[in-house]
Amino acid sequence: MRSLTDFLASLPGIMPIKTRRLVLEGGVLSKSERADIYSRERSWLDLVLEVGPDAAAAILLAYKDGRLPMKRGNTPTDAPAAEAYLAEGDKLRKQIAEQRRREQAVKDPSLILESDLVDHRLIDSVFIANMGTGSGSMMLAGVTVHKEVIGYKSNSGKSTGWRVRFDWTGSDGQPRLSETIPPEADNRRNDPDRNWGLHE
Repeated sequence: MRSLTDFLASLPGIMPIKTRRLVLEGGVLSKSERADIYSRERSWLDLVLEVGPDAAAAILLAYKDGRLPMKRGNTPTDAPAAEAYLAEGDKLRKQIAEQRRREQAVKDPSLILESDLVDHRLIDSVFIANMGTGSGSMMLAGVTVHKEVIGYKSNSGKSTGWRVRFDWTGSDGQPRLSETIPPEADNRRNDPDRNWGLHE
């Protein structure tokens, strides 16, 4: 989906900051239309908002009706990029439904599909929400998934990085794994041949 900022940029002549504020806080969108604006959340610090087709349609209508703040001397005109985005409405709604399924699956693991198992962050969120932060096993999509958590101390010994590994055997009989390895794993403290002289 397109970000709200990107979609607003496709409306010629608007005042983007004032329009964004009006869209998010004013009366341009109904409650249900405003609910069609989503946090992208690709990382813990991702603050980007994405706009769904219903919200986008309402924003474009407000633009055409002259209800959005415009730069001096500008009036609403054709917005082909915005129109093209709306033409993808069915595809976007499917993406939104899939995103909602994955969000709900964190607390309802019965919604997990086997294809989700390769999404390390999603599966880690499922384990944490349902089993806590340690090692363990869960049945997901009819497959037993094992989680192993190993801590690695920093050289100073004041912090710990965590290796998180998932392994499972797919329905096709093939073993699979997914893991994240912290930079601390390569530190001297975690290598018996190099950890001499470090503060205990």
